[in-house]
Amino acid sequence: MTIKTLLSKFLFPTLIAVVISYFLLTEISRPDTPTSEKYSAFQLIKKGVEEIVTTLGKISFWAVTIGFFLYSSLVWTKALRFRELLELNVPVTQLTPILALHTFWGNLLPMRSGDLSYIYLMKRREGVDETKSVASLMLASIIDLMSLLAFMVGTGWLLRSSLVGELSYTILFAAPLLIFCALAVLLSTACIAPKACVSIASYCAQPLLNFEKRPITWLVTKCLDVVHELTHIRFDWRFSKIWGYSLLGLGIRFGFQCYLAREMGIHISVISLIFALAFTSIFNLLPVQSIGNFGTVEFPFVAVLTLLGTEEKPAIVAGFSLHLIILLYCIPLGVYGLIKKTRHRNQEMKK
Repeated sequence: MTIKTLLSKFLFPTLIAVVISYFLLTEISRPDTPTSEKYSAFQLIKKGVEEIVTTLGKISFWAVTIGFFLYSSLVWTKALRFRELLELNVPVTQLTPILALHTFWGNLLPMRSGDLSYIYLMKRREGVDETKSVASLMLASIIDLMSLLAFMVGTGWLLRSSLVGELSYTILFAAPLLIFCALAVLLSTACIAPKACVSIASYCAQPLLNFEKRPITWLVTKCLDVVHELTHIRFDWRFSKIWGYSLLGLGIRFGFQCYLAREMGIHISVISLIFALAFTSIFNLLPVQSIGNFGTVEFPFVAVLTLLGTEEKPAIVAGFSLHLIILLYCIPLGVYGLIKKTRHRNQEMKK
């Protein structure tokens, strides 16, 4: 690995993530709170450490076990979805270790660089081309974004009496619905008129290809390959299964977090939690994650809950408690993915 590659792929993203983490962790506070009473997230965490420990101590062993089972079911659902996205004719148990490792690294590494593990393992283990893996991640993100926007608008409508005083109808409903419709049109066009999509993309990319500079032409060519892969989707049974697995995964993700919050004695309504979780998930689709996602998860989660009238400190305690449990769940999943990967490689070497 060259020094240039090391700087571009690891050190620079990590440095950016550290800066983002520090900014978010120091800026989680209410703008309307007097300066003398305003606490940074670091101060609140310091003051709330005992409360976070107490909150985590309220959850029973069986609740943690059930939560882990549900989180593992989420990984299994992801494996089912990506098997359909990649059109692989393999047992889902063969893909589950890859998605387990992807989940582990995705929760640990900054700026969505955990997605590289998915691309690498799919290439190494299943022989899937990198372009196809990137296209599957992009299509999964589009479907997730559409689903999350629908969840956010639906729960936001139920909470409109609390939110309208803080946010306008345009921000709450018009903008998300407009983005949803734009994505729906984009997805429908890719399904109905794939050749037209490829032609338009090629036409728009031609000026960049005319530069004949290797880095630019290589990147543009790869982007065109991804567009071509994205147009392979159709309105068929496979499309329905992809959406079904996506919605099932989203339901499991929100459901197990609401269940753990209740078991920890966090007194926040389920609708408020789902709205906050949906907004946080949309925020984290962007490549802005910090190391371990600390700060980049809690910042939008706390911001939304405070808008809904929840006190800041309980919101931060809830955010960090749920986040710590998820990171705890990721450890055995990562070990499982690594062990299964090693066994698979040993079996190939024996053959």
